[in-house]
Amino acid sequence: MVQINTPCQVIDTHVHFWDPERVSVPWLSSAPHFNERRDGEKYSKEIPNGVQVRGAVYVETDVDPRQGLVEADWIAQYAERLNKTSTAVFGGIAGIVAYAPVDQGQPVRHYLRLLTQLVPSQRLRGVRYLIQDPSLDPERVAQPPFVEGVKALGEYNLSFDLNINCNESPAQFPPLIQLVRQCPEITFVLDHMAKPPCDSHPGEPAFIFWQDNMMALAQFPNVSCKVSGLVTETSTPSAKQLAPFVEVARKAFGIDRLMFGGDWPVCENGTRWSKWLEILAEIVHDWSSQDKEKLFVTNAIRIYRL
Repeated sequence: MVQINTPCQVIDTHVHFWDPERVSVPWLSSAPHFNERRDGEKYSKEIPNGVQVRGAVYVETDVDPRQGLVEADWIAQYAERLNKTSTAVFGGIAGIVAYAPVDQGQPVRHYLRLLTQLVPSQRLRGVRYLIQDPSLDPERVAQPPFVEGVKALGEYNLSFDLNINCNESPAQFPPLIQLVRQCPEITFVLDHMAKPPCDSHPGEPAFIFWQDNMMALAQFPNVSCKVSGLVTETSTPSAKQLAPFVEVARKAFGIDRLMFGGDWPVCENGTRWSKWLEILAEIVHDWSSQDKEKLFVTNAIRIYRL
């Protein structure tokens, strides 16, 4: 039996914290198991013995859009306090991916100006605007206003996190590629491997569609990919089930454009953070030590400029 060793050090590129008493997060009302403060202290308790999270990238939590700047201000202040009390287990928030209404087009520049005043430049690394809602027109992300809003990020040296749900809404993937094609100067990060149909298998239509679009998206060198979010897209979160999806991501993006993401605490809809780390460690157990180091640590430092 092969001995599976979890990595001793990781940088987690996808973490969510929230405090419902400080920032309005509407979706928490329909998720009572999450409707409480989730912070660095609780996150630290999920990290198994022998593992150090050197730093984490905080990603916006789909707050009420009217409170996007409130969230940014809160997490900037919280990161400052948290990082002063960093431990051997968790080194604190190394970067922030904040919300920005890029769908507004050119006017988003005024929002970005305020955002960069609220969050220190050494910590603000990018923005995200969720585009996974299946009730909205998937083509909107390739239209001029959205494209112009994303292009505006370049003026502030900010990346854009791409978040779609190919599992539930595969029609979202082709327009995403059109968006990236129109923004060659912007650094993109694909969240959760586009949420693949993780209950499918190689050779099945859903798997092939996702795989083909991953290969097409990866042709653009300004796109990187988070190996994250898979455990919430399957009824059987295991190395055997998820390995083919990670293999596609590596084939598409190459080892230099992959980053580990824990997606805490949302990952708990599938399994615990520590279990996801174990699953991924098993999937990549035969990778070289250098490639594992890139996946779990060094790629994140380079891509997010931590």
